[in-house]
Amino acid sequence: MSIAWSIQSVISGFTSALKGGLMMARAVYQFCVYRNIDLFGLIHSDHTKSVVDEGLSYIFAALGFYVQFRSGFTLPAPLNLLLWPLELCEYYIRWTITKKATRESNGIANSVS
Repeated sequence: MSIAWSIQSVISGFTSALKGGLMMARAVYQFCVYRNIDLFGLIHSDHTKSVVDEGLSYIFAALGFYVQFRSGFTLPAPLNLLLWPLELCEYYIRWTITKKATRESNGIANSVS
């Protein structure tokens, strides 16, 4: 079960890195539009006419996933002190799901034999 939680952490980290990368890229793109920075014609007023924001989003996503992976998918130091009650709730939910899953798998194994 701990392998499943580890795999789910990687999947969640990857999807949040992609979403965060796209949000960051769109913000940088809008900043460039606001400041009239066109980067030799690569930045248009409409982000749908350019692939720069998608390219930036993959770069930001790779950086974000790398940072999450290096930290072991845990909160960094200042945030872990602030959000420890939520971490405690998360561990309780994981423990409850794992306990229920092991009970059900033992019940199925006992009923088959």
